[in-house]
Amino acid sequence: MEDTNKTPALDIEALKKKYGKVYRVGVTVPIDDETEQDFVYHFKRPSVPSYDRYIKTASQGMTRASKAFMLDAVVDEDRERLTADMEENPGIAITVGNKLTELLGLTNTVNLKKL
Repeated sequence: MEDTNKTPALDIEALKKKYGKVYRVGVTVPIDDETEQDFVYHFKRPSVPSYDRYIKTASQGMTRASKAFMLDAVVDEDRERLTADMEENPGIAITVGNKLTELLGLTNTVNLKKL
């Protein structure tokens, strides 16, 4: 398969200085049977109100909730590209949004053991 990567290189150290902790989330999307494209975005730590909005809007649809959550957390340097990519490939909102929420602790993987 041919790789098509249109993600611009960002200075990670500069992002860390500007935003604190930075998360890099990527996804590979098949364009056709022989070509795929990598999408990589950088996110800052979302605020508690951002999590609250995510949970509240999840009942209205996961795509909408993930899109709003990601736009709250994406670094300014990736915002315009992320918005355009989500318009062209709407599934990116759910795929990348799910991975971002997992990285930040919002997961279904919880263990309970009676002691």
